[in-house]
Amino acid sequence: MKNRILILAHSFPQNEEDFRGRFILDYIKSCPDTEFHVLAPFRGKGFDTEFGGAFVHYFEWDYDYLAGRRVYQPSTLFVTLKLLSGFVSNARKLLKEHDFEKIFACWAVPAGFSAYFLKKLCGIKYDVWLLGTDVNKFVNFPFVLPVTLKNAEKIYSNSNRLAEIVTNKISGLNIGILPTYSSLPQSKKPEKPLEIDGKNLNVAFVGRLEQVKGFDFYLEIAEKVLKKRKDVTFLAFGEGSMIAEAEAATKKGLIKWNGAATLEELSYYADFIDVLCITSRNESMPVVFWEFQKKCRILSFPVGDIPLYAKPENICADVDGFVKKLLEIHKDY
Repeated sequence: MKNRILILAHSFPQNEEDFRGRFILDYIKSCPDTEFHVLAPFRGKGFDTEFGGAFVHYFEWDYDYLAGRRVYQPSTLFVTLKLLSGFVSNARKLLKEHDFEKIFACWAVPAGFSAYFLKKLCGIKYDVWLLGTDVNKFVNFPFVLPVTLKNAEKIYSNSNRLAEIVTNKISGLNIGILPTYSSLPQSKKPEKPLEIDGKNLNVAFVGRLEQVKGFDFYLEIAEKVLKKRKDVTFLAFGEGSMIAEAEAATKKGLIKWNGAATLEELSYYADFIDVLCITSRNESMPVVFWEFQKKCRILSFPVGDIPLYAKPENICADVDGFVKKLLEIHKDY
């Protein structure tokens, strides 16, 4: 009989085309001898389904994505507590229906903190997978991370850098490395694809349009490069709190953007992309690095574990470093 594990994840695909948290499905596929159940919020009425090789239990959720919120805002605290309550109440029902070996919490907050309460209430052990935003947002927050991690049976991190940040702050922890490996699926041409000139140097930003992901840096890079070079096209794929900035930059002619793309559509665009820019202020090890590492050249700030895997010449110290590289790079026909 297969081991049965309950995954808690606040960021999980809402449908086949949603890319958020999709690396969790890649992890599930890598463990064929385990039966996985996933508990996740759904923007609408909750339901049960089978998805990506797992039994998924969506519970009703009426709020926006948690990652774009600032941790010390009262509204963020309210939403986080509401999500924690949703995990605990719905997981308790599932624990009564199924014989789970353990809980696997993706992100220490809110999933891991919820698992801590479930251990106290139901006696179920749990593991935690540190994935970046949970640590970067809550590492200086009192009580939450220490109590969550010290009560976990096992702790994993998706990068050495993230593990180092945590162990420097919280003593006595043993953290294993579990990367968020992922690859792009078979491509699918969008119904209304962005027009891309194959003769230009095509540069891309892929991810949430947020300051933490450095989307403002990307726009600054585009503006500086285009003042000196006209055979470069800057593309952006994603949505987030900086949509207004993306729209303004599109009207200005700095970038081409029409919202988020599905993974299949990203795979289509990847064949045209020459350079991917990772401009994040904070990272552990972004999934997009693994998705594009064999597709194109990747330029990045020295964040997270990226310097361990990227060539030294592809690491940029600042915005001007990106600009200098992009003025030097030419297409290899």
